[in-house]
Amino acid sequence: MARTPLHARLTAQLRGRIHDRELTPGELLPSESALQEEFSVSRSVVRQALATLEAEGLVRRAQGRGTVVAPQPELHRDVEMSSGLMDQLQGAGSTTSTTVLRCEPASVPQHADELGDDVHVLERLRRVDGRPVAFIRTYLPASVVTAIDVADLEDGSLHKVVRAATGRGVAGGRRTIRAVAASSPLAEALEVDERDPLLLLEGTSVDQRGEVVEVFSTWHRSDLVAFDVGLRPGGGSGSEVEAGALDRVTGLLDQARAEVAALRDSPRR
Repeated sequence: MARTPLHARLTAQLRGRIHDRELTPGELLPSESALQEEFSVSRSVVRQALATLEAEGLVRRAQGRGTVVAPQPELHRDVEMSSGLMDQLQGAGSTTSTTVLRCEPASVPQHADELGDDVHVLERLRRVDGRPVAFIRTYLPASVVTAIDVADLEDGSLHKVVRAATGRGVAGGRRTIRAVAASSPLAEALEVDERDPLLLLEGTSVDQRGEVVEVFSTWHRSDLVAFDVGLRPGGGSGSEVEAGALDRVTGLLDQARAEVAALRDSPRR
């Protein structure tokens, strides 16, 4: 097996520091001589790595200062809102598009058994400003799929299409977030490297009658999408509640960052 070139290894190390927020936007990178000493490489290797990061838009040369981390555009999704990613991003002024990859009858996976025995699987790829940001797999009752025109889902919102056709709107549900490694099919669809970290949002949505209308899994590019989570009071005095909630959220974020870092550093196959 061919060895990874030194400049590619250095690029990956620095890219990881930027993605993990060890190096933040506007922060100076170590000098070329400092990088030479830290990684025991030549100046030409350092310059190759910095040129690659600059081409990727992760760093930029600042006249008289050196190399700094470039500001990174970041898309935000509020996971406590029932509206989907498309509605939220359009509301923020982003240009979104959706491609339907397949919609067909499917066997019911265990995590979607609440839908009954007659279901369809719908897969879509969502782009924002031309870049793929999310791959969505949704299981729907056959009664919902037969009531809608799948063509309306091209560049459309599933929730809006279902509500218009059936009167069933999303009124609640549950959501779970975890960090996962990109498998080969997902990596190809999202234009990332295999085993790159993705943020997986899974959930079940219910309508106004409390009946399950969808079970979905959405894989997001972790370099482009961030999740926003609000704090809710749970009990005790106001200051204790805020402190406890903040500690829990901070712990969850630290855990997610650790999972993403572990996925990024794990050997690629």
